[in-house]
Amino acid sequence: MMNSWGTRFGLLLALALVLIGACSAADYRLGGSVVPSFYNLTISVFSNVAEPTLFYGEVNITLQVVGTSEVRQITLHKDAIDIDECWLYNESGVQVQPIDISLLIYDEATQQLTVPLSQALNFHGEYTLGFKYTGRIRTDMAGLFSASYVEQDTGKTKWLGVTQMQRLNARLVFPCFDEPAFKAQFQLQIVRPSGYEAISNTKLLYTAEEGTDRFVDHFEVTPAMSTYLLAFIIAEYTARGNVSDFAVLTRPEFYDHTEFSFQVGQRVLSAYDELFQQSYASLGNDILQYATSPRFPHNGMENWGLIIYSDDVLVKVPGYTDDWSDKEFTVRIIAHETSHMWFGDSVTFSWWSYFWLNEAFARYYEYFMAHQLHPEYRLDEQFVVRQMQLIFASDAVNSSQPMTSPEESIQTPSQIGDKFSAIAYAKGACIVRMWRNLMGANNFDTAIRNYLKQHHLGNTRPKDLFAHLIDNWPTDQFVNLEQFFYDFTEQVGYPMLIVNATRDNQIIHVEQMRFLLNRGDGSDPDLRYTVPITYATNLSPDFDNLTPRIYHHRVVDILTISFEEQPIEWIVLNLKQSNYYRVLYDTPLLNSLQVALSSSSHSGVPVENRAQIVDDLFNFALVGYIDYADVFKFMEYLSQEVDYVPWYATYQGLQFVAKRLTPNQLPNFQQYLSDITAAVFAKLGVTWSSDDTALDVYNRNKLVDWLCRYQTRDCIQLVADKFTNDFEKPSPDYRRTFYCAAARSEHYERVMEFYREESNVKERELLWAAASCTRSYVAHYQNEILTNGSTVSQKTIGLAQMYQQNPDLITPIFNMLAENITPLAEALDSWAATAVVISDLADYFTSREQLQLLQDFYDGNHLLFGQSASELSKALETVLQNVQWTEMRLDRLANYLSKRKDNGGQQSAHVLVMLVLALPMLLAWL
Repeated sequence: MMNSWGTRFGLLLALALVLIGACSAADYRLGGSVVPSFYNLTISVFSNVAEPTLFYGEVNITLQVVGTSEVRQITLHKDAIDIDECWLYNESGVQVQPIDISLLIYDEATQQLTVPLSQALNFHGEYTLGFKYTGRIRTDMAGLFSASYVEQDTGKTKWLGVTQMQRLNARLVFPCFDEPAFKAQFQLQIVRPSGYEAISNTKLLYTAEEGTDRFVDHFEVTPAMSTYLLAFIIAEYTARGNVSDFAVLTRPEFYDHTEFSFQVGQRVLSAYDELFQQSYASLGNDILQYATSPRFPHNGMENWGLIIYSDDVLVKVPGYTDDWSDKEFTVRIIAHETSHMWFGDSVTFSWWSYFWLNEAFARYYEYFMAHQLHPEYRLDEQFVVRQMQLIFASDAVNSSQPMTSPEESIQTPSQIGDKFSAIAYAKGACIVRMWRNLMGANNFDTAIRNYLKQHHLGNTRPKDLFAHLIDNWPTDQFVNLEQFFYDFTEQVGYPMLIVNATRDNQIIHVEQMRFLLNRGDGSDPDLRYTVPITYATNLSPDFDNLTPRIYHHRVVDILTISFEEQPIEWIVLNLKQSNYYRVLYDTPLLNSLQVALSSSSHSGVPVENRAQIVDDLFNFALVGYIDYADVFKFMEYLSQEVDYVPWYATYQGLQFVAKRLTPNQLPNFQQYLSDITAAVFAKLGVTWSSDDTALDVYNRNKLVDWLCRYQTRDCIQLVADKFTNDFEKPSPDYRRTFYCAAARSEHYERVMEFYREESNVKERELLWAAASCTRSYVAHYQNEILTNGSTVSQKTIGLAQMYQQNPDLITPIFNMLAENITPLAEALDSWAATAVVISDLADYFTSREQLQLLQDFYDGNHLLFGQSASELSKALETVLQNVQWTEMRLDRLANYLSKRKDNGGQQSAHVLVMLVLALPMLLAWL
């Protein structure tokens, strides 16, 4: 079986030489003179019935000597394992030399184990380096760790062993060359007790008896792959499907709840086979298994042939986790992890500095493959608000990092860990989406197929991907592609385009600058980018053609777009927010856009661009380019908006502003919120329907959350009426919001009854959080939070829910806590935890009066807190900054909200809309 990979592996070794030799200078990197080709690994586990703590291992590593200099030592990785024996044999099976383990050299900082040799290895020689060792079954979800669950029928605790090798955790399980470029094949044997089963990356070949009630499971040889992809589980699991082909494996009581994930997995796998025109089976592994774990550090891990997921991803329990949002979550995560079989497992980045080559594509396909298979979720639209607008904030600060970092800057475990950031995932996916839309779907798909085929079983750098993108890029786009790729992958940040109109909208000037949330935080404000320009106007409202009209080259100061033949009324740049930048329009253009969005069908402007305009405006106000009053005036158009995606962006933007409003300003904001939600509330209300789409459900959830939190449109009473007169249990994804609103009314006690009667652990958590929304905060505090009936975690959550969900009660809730703080400290078992609670609550203070309340509390109580008084001191500084920011930045907004309420609020909004709709007729008449 090893020989069948010989030719292919020879190519792999040659590639490994180039990749490893280029970066062997750093202390944390292994040299390239000796490379592994094969691991024969045996792991023995669970020798006792109690919680397992140790395992025993034996590994034989086949090595190839490829360096040109004399090799007198072999260096590889290990971490937290104890070496018991070590040996070295040549390719004839003859021992080269005895190895005294006391002479092995271990560097704890680099986790490198060096085997010194008394004689040099033969150039091009093949050797077998072996170890016997003892390892630890961990509890921190790294390497080989233990997990447990309570069996539903018997109440017995069941133990299982699970692996998580990424990032640098293979060295916790066996001595190895633990860098992604050192690809090798693995043959695994698991020694385990009877009653358990082992599963791994490949098919089970056979099982043999090892002794009394002990067995050895032998697995097929894996394809050549990186160490971090090796995986195994030892558990009492049941399979849905065929373990020799495709199966979902989980504990027996979950079998009936895995039908949905099993079907999704089959569809996803088939769709990728067709998309990449390189079937999964042709990659080199016959089987694909999805397995669950009750404890896991991630939603999923893409081990080749054995993807391990947290239970929540694959298990859909009727009435609890089988709603729209939970199923969408399952579809997305399965699409994400399965795409890694091509992006990451077959073709792997050469070093962690290029981690995005795995994750950018996985996150992209998480949304767009899931959209292809389940268009009802409109994930192509949701991508804009849940990925691009999310990552914009992280990429606009000094702590951001480029997608591609220099290899020499990513060496230590901490530096490698830093690359596991949202930049690799979310920004990477945004950039992949931008490339695909600019070059066209067919060209992009061809480039990706060629890239995957050329580098099958290999390691790559970004230039390898770029070569295929360039080969398939349309020749009629005049752009320096190397510079374009550099600007968005090796530079941090992104541009904003400043758009101004002159000569009665005949000439549009476009200027770029880097968008930063704080231009004084040390970021480089002078970075420039090669920016693809797409746009639509009232004269040509085509939002589907994402081919760039032109590129705004980084060296050009101002780009000019001419409409001299016929002036435009409005223009929208960055169609469907396909490209990675923001757009700031001058006041006349912004006013014309409000007219367009307030017109019938929003003048054809799609939801992505409506959400883009909303999100950009809130962020421009955040940094002071425009005033919040102007943003809120523009948002009056929302009184005609019913789609989820623009509302998602709106709620995200409102979240920060609403938190900074003073108690005196809240009533005016409540009126504004009531007015702008007119159309969406008329469509959705507070009650669910069998005709709801997925996005109706999501939209109502946010709508009711906001309206009831700010007590607008009689939201609380409408929920209470539904609860009283026509109660039926809401769907799981609406339950927390609905019960939270009900708990604010006279139904608090009933929600608490639901909590006490519920046996499902996660449902109890949901009900506790919902009940804590109560406006009867004194009773909840005294009867529930100060008692022994809830955990410290529940008490903390309950306190936060009380004030976060009732912003008008923040001051009285604080006064209640401050009146006698000692009982709370006793309930939380810690003055430190109490300081955190007070600090978190105070983050919602916005007035001078509230600042004085906190100061008085500090003066009277800080000695009780000991060293934790510093937390309170920091809170005072934060509240002062918040108050100053509010006074400086929200004065015009406060005046605007006050005046519009005095002028009739709802009436003024309707008048505005009627004027907007009548404007075209008035212009024509004039």
